[in-house]
Amino acid sequence: MSKKANYTVQTEFLSKLKDVLPQNLSLADELSDLLEVSTDSAYRRIRGETALSIDEVVKICRHYKVPFTPVSEENPNTITFGIRPLDNNQDAFKNYLVDLRNDLKKINSFENAQIIYAAEDIPIFHHFCFNELTAFKCFYWNKEILNTPFSEGKKFDPSLIPEEWIKIGREIIDLYNKVPSIEIWSDNTINGTVKQVEFFWESGLFRNKEDALLIIDQLEQMVKHMEKQAEVQTKFLYEKEIPKHENNFSLYRSDVTIGNNCILVKIGNIQATYLSYHTLNFMNTTSTSFGNQTDQWLKNLIKKATLISGISEKHRYQFFKMKYLMIEKLKEKVKSN
Repeated sequence: MSKKANYTVQTEFLSKLKDVLPQNLSLADELSDLLEVSTDSAYRRIRGETALSIDEVVKICRHYKVPFTPVSEENPNTITFGIRPLDNNQDAFKNYLVDLRNDLKKINSFENAQIIYAAEDIPIFHHFCFNELTAFKCFYWNKEILNTPFSEGKKFDPSLIPEEWIKIGREIIDLYNKVPSIEIWSDNTINGTVKQVEFFWESGLFRNKEDALLIIDQLEQMVKHMEKQAEVQTKFLYEKEIPKHENNFSLYRSDVTIGNNCILVKIGNIQATYLSYHTLNFMNTTSTSFGNQTDQWLKNLIKKATLISGISEKHRYQFFKMKYLMIEKLKEKVKSN
């Protein structure tokens, strides 16, 4: 590779890194601290006058969780993804929540950020509005998906879930509510949580009928809160005052099967894509080519979808009516047994 090509690759990589840094941070200062070099040396690396060593590239990529793939060097047929694999260690799930919170903090540090969420299941953030529903989802994921030892042989009991998890969950929904968002739901989006509650009930994994009905009631309240947020086009915490002049939320109903949870985070010219795998896990990439493909897919999905937020009262009513009927059916099933 020529010297000019090296210059282009390095400067382009660092320029892309600058785009993902919060606006109040200096790239030169960040590199100076991270690489333990002078500010002048950091600037020479940014300008391409001094080549980054392999060790320095690895240190930058690990610290900022970005691949060393400048836009000009990207191969659209080979995309690098980062993953945060979960195992059956209880601390791993806490770290999963902490990472989710930290990602949202980073997104909130930019003024022009936006999240577009194509939801096969109810977006994870919304479950954190209610303590017992948060506890149920955490217990379900740990017991049925991760096989975490603390849940083995246990029935659902909210007290089994650490208070710290509940607290982090509340911070997550609060942070998510501050980011302008578009969500795309299908008629099946709520089905997953309904079936999880039904499975626990039929498997005798609730301590009693009252616990099951409490979770169903909170699920219903969460759906009603989603309907209200769609109506006012604003995200806000349950039973809190609606922010004035926020208008940061759009909800679409898609007749096209979504297939999996896909999140596109837009921050200026940077696009980060998150794809779900193994039920709960997400893998992510800042690949420009993949971000553009995802953006186009989401635009096509929205183009064929029906807007049910704002003035779309009739379509919104019809959509949520189906959800309430599904929840009521489950509620009657639990009450009658």
